[in-house]
Amino acid sequence: MSPYLIFLIFVIASLGFVGLIVGLNALLGPRVVSSAVKMEPFECGSRPLQIRNVRPLSIKYYPVAIFFLLFDLETVLLFIWAASTGNRELATVSLCSFLFFMGVLALAFVYVWKEGALEWR
Repeated sequence: MSPYLIFLIFVIASLGFVGLIVGLNALLGPRVVSSAVKMEPFECGSRPLQIRNVRPLSIKYYPVAIFFLLFDLETVLLFIWAASTGNRELATVSLCSFLFFMGVLALAFVYVWKEGALEWR
């Protein structure tokens, strides 16, 4: 039997099991009846003091999170490259892909630096 056929059977069985569980939950699960009182915001059992109780998050945190993800991905590629030193062909391919990614990352870093996104406003 082909390994692809085994994998296809596994994927179909997994999706079927998930579909069965979701279907049974929708069929046999509890029904929630929403009412006007149920849909009101809850604040310690009293009426809310404000219409909106959430302050907006400053936009300056998002670039920091994206830069963290980029540099975190770089460290993962560095570990893959370091682990592949035993195999010559794999080490060469992983080194080339790592150097390509580092070049793209360096260009992105220079661009971000020139645009002033690293300055905390």
